[in-house]
Amino acid sequence: MTQADLLVVGAGSAGCILASELAYEYGFRVLLVEPESQAAPQADRLRPARWLNLLGSDEDWGLTTEPNSKLAKRKIRWPRGRGLGGCSRINAMIWFPPTGRDFETLVSASDGTLSETQLRHAYQKAESLVQPEPPRWLSDSGRAFIESVSGMANATPMIYQRVNRQGRRWNPASLLEPNERQSNDGAIEVLRATVDQVLWDGDKAIGVRVTDQSTSMKLTASRGVILAAGAIATPTILMRSGIGERDQLVKSKIDVRVDQPFVGKNLQDHLLMPVILQTKFPSVFSAQSPSSDVARWQVIGAGPLTSNLAECGGLFADDRFQIHVTPTNYLTYPKPHTDLNVMTLGVNLTQPNSCGEIELGDRTATPKIHARYFDDLSDLDAMVEGVQLARSLTQRSPLCDSVECESLPGGKRDSKSGVAKSVARYAQTLYHPVGSCRLGSQSDSVVDVDFAVRGVEQLWVADASVLPRITVGNPNAMVMTLAVMAADRISLDPC
Repeated sequence: MTQADLLVVGAGSAGCILASELAYEYGFRVLLVEPESQAAPQADRLRPARWLNLLGSDEDWGLTTEPNSKLAKRKIRWPRGRGLGGCSRINAMIWFPPTGRDFETLVSASDGTLSETQLRHAYQKAESLVQPEPPRWLSDSGRAFIESVSGMANATPMIYQRVNRQGRRWNPASLLEPNERQSNDGAIEVLRATVDQVLWDGDKAIGVRVTDQSTSMKLTASRGVILAAGAIATPTILMRSGIGERDQLVKSKIDVRVDQPFVGKNLQDHLLMPVILQTKFPSVFSAQSPSSDVARWQVIGAGPLTSNLAECGGLFADDRFQIHVTPTNYLTYPKPHTDLNVMTLGVNLTQPNSCGEIELGDRTATPKIHARYFDDLSDLDAMVEGVQLARSLTQRSPLCDSVECESLPGGKRDSKSGVAKSVARYAQTLYHPVGSCRLGSQSDSVVDVDFAVRGVEQLWVADASVLPRITVGNPNAMVMTLAVMAADRISLDPC
């Protein structure tokens, strides 16, 4: 490629959509930079039911949080995808359309500059690119759950659509190929390297410095740089480039370009508490797939191997809680010895109040993740309430006919304090970190309503980090929606 017009950092859900839109919809020459990675085994990469094997693989950055004081001082693994497709390479493939509340949050944060009509149009464009498909198989436990909660007041049961194609995993890296779209005059070049920091000409972002083991290289683009590296890497790159809280930058021996206290702050995530049940359903979901299931998947893309495990669930109690239903023991699957007749109702609070932050520390080291779950104790109270809600759902027919007992938190933990102790010991991330570079019309927001970083020129952010508040449900569809919106706004920038 000759000189790139725009340089996109990060080839996750947002970066792939951005690069595809900017090149094939608007005709720009795009250089997309994503770190090197090693591919996991093909069976894990393609068969939806094996996605948990991708966590901890060579396609996962293997990050962990700092100890969480409200979670029994545990460090929580935060899987983050590495390679083309980013986290969509290793996620559970759930396509959850943004809710009205999600759109309202962005409209409010932008003082109406981003309209709900524009956002919905962007969502429709993202959905047309992804083409999510309905499930091709549903477990006995999933069917029983959906039947039990259908017609329930203040509940929206859902059998989740999947980011799959013909029963096989799919991720938006496919959109980088021109034959996926009606190609314009634009082009995309992909470079596998790790971005260290943004390069400047005065206050203008003109490129990035990338590192490759012991060497470094400068990459430039005539119209600027878009960070789409996610809620952890994007604020890290900004801080290494001199944009962040002054005291933290000085401590890390970085020259201050823009004193922006909210870079890395406002970090939010969904925390899931598993309610694990012993059941007597006639079939058992096994991590060891029989040859007949493998053949069925290979030939027609159907059967148990197309399950994404978190097959269904929905929103409950006026959207305060989301429940994910799996035909497995959430804490131990896919270990072979856990092939028991078990199901899990995974409960999460959809709009937690607690926020954490990304701390840079040594500029060359992995940033520290302070998740700070339950720093706002009202979140813990709400999670206990959510567990009690899940328990009440197991008493509804026909689910009650097949549930034998509750193994976690367990029947003996029926008090609020008992459930709270179980939550502290067993709650896990739902892999949804967002918000660390929030967007808004306010002067103290990190990026403005055009996705431009405040205080500099030709630098934009468009990924999960810009969300002012975590989405009600799974954020991947909203992240892609924002990428479509950002590509449109950036294309109009005269530079």
